[in-house]
Amino acid sequence: MFENEEAGPAPQPSSAALAPWPVLVVDDDEQVHAMTRVLLKDFEFEGRRFAIVSAFSASEAQAILAERTDLPVALLDVVMETQDAGLRLVHHIRRDLGNRHIRIILRTGQPGQAPEREAIVAYDINDYKSKAELTAQKLFTSIVGAVRGWRDLVTIETLNQSLERRVTERTAELERKTALADEQFRFIQNLVELMPSPVWYKDAAGRYALCNRAFRDLFPNSADEFDSRAQPLTEQAPAGTDAFSFETSVASPNGDLRELLVVKRPLSTPDGGVAGVIGIATDITERRRMERELQRLATTDPLSGAHNRRHILDLLERLLTGESAAADVRSGPGVACLVMLDIDHFKRINDELGHGAGDIAIRSVVEEIRSNLRITDEIGR
Repeated sequence: MFENEEAGPAPQPSSAALAPWPVLVVDDDEQVHAMTRVLLKDFEFEGRRFAIVSAFSASEAQAILAERTDLPVALLDVVMETQDAGLRLVHHIRRDLGNRHIRIILRTGQPGQAPEREAIVAYDINDYKSKAELTAQKLFTSIVGAVRGWRDLVTIETLNQSLERRVTERTAELERKTALADEQFRFIQNLVELMPSPVWYKDAAGRYALCNRAFRDLFPNSADEFDSRAQPLTEQAPAGTDAFSFETSVASPNGDLRELLVVKRPLSTPDGGVAGVIGIATDITERRRMERELQRLATTDPLSGAHNRRHILDLLERLLTGESAAADVRSGPGVACLVMLDIDHFKRINDELGHGAGDIAIRSVVEEIRSNLRITDEIGR
């Protein structure tokens, strides 16, 4: 059996009308469902909480997916009733159901069962995580990124269908429906113009037939500047008509570097030819900044600015196991030089001058040590 459960306390009256984001969790371990529910209970995205939709086997997940098309993200276990039940479920979602929108995050407690590179390439998986990796913050970041990607794909699909209908109508009934087609085009232009994310359409000749205000604000001088300053955004679409996405960086008019998630899809003519490409870009600069800041906070001692104990132990482990590229720069794989220092009479400093003076002493010692480090050296407290 499967069950649908909301994560966290009931929404406040101000957001009661907003349904929670459904997250499909497919795992034969009840503790995984309970832990996922606990990790997400205090998080919200755009004023909406997260609701866990539980399935304890691949067959239960298939039954859920047959009834629901509103699931933006699925967290799948690899090994359930069979060793590859999770991977077979991915095939069912992508091939049998033809569902290209749902974002799939494969989770496993046994990473060796399905190597990350082969699994993502062969099974159309959007992300691959070890269960041990997914802390509350990492799980929230992964799910929010997946929800944004799903939402952008749905938006692209809606725009694509609207534009395809317009092309078909203008081709078949140009003389009879000129006024109606023009009115529909103005509506689409106004709709696209109001969208907060940059949206554009390039025809088969490579000309910008449509771009909204957000696009023009990002590239104010000319649409052609989009090609010269953001070449990855204008790459040719891969074979087929499926939407594809990638990340890139561009310089904004004020010189700031903006990181974008770009989703593009070829636009087809009624006879199967290529009419152009439509795209939408989502600014993920702040999200990336937050991820980097969270990484810094997780690895840095707040008082001294040196690495914290956990990060130093992690660096040592990777050096000793040869997993770090820095091992070759130092003394060779498996060899590390470790120096441990103590501050003499530190208790007297705290007792006689106060803990504030002790903090100053720690920072001063760290700064002095750092000024004498080589580029390959690390310092931690």
